[in-house]
Amino acid sequence: MYRILLALSLLLIVACSTPRASGGQTSIASPTPTAPAAPAPSYAGEWEVTVKDTPGGTVTGTLMLTETADGLTGAFVAGEQETELRTVTAADGVLRLSFYSAEYQTDVDMRLNGAADATTLEGSTMGQFATTATRK
Repeated sequence: MYRILLALSLLLIVACSTPRASGGQTSIASPTPTAPAAPAPSYAGEWEVTVKDTPGGTVTGTLMLTETADGLTGAFVAGEQETELRTVTAADGVLRLSFYSAEYQTDVDMRLNGAADATTLEGSTMGQFATTATRK
């Protein structure tokens, strides 16, 4: 008889401490998936560039910018000549870049104003030639 009472007591303890499979059991809601964050606007992409009234006339070319973990990199292509950009910086709505022009044997710097998600940027090349860049 003692064993039966002991077994019933243990069974009662186990039954009270084990959660039930149905009714009265609370469930933990799984987190609701969130939409991925939209990428930050970037100047990356291809831009059709026009530099007006230089000593060599109006110069047109393509500015190709790529976003990397270290920032923007790219090249300027005019005619058959592709020139790697030395520096590219973007801050406060201003895109600045520089490269060496073998054709004119000079360092060239551009300053283009406009937001990273703009379709047109305007500024100057070498501080004196009106420059426009239009996103392709």
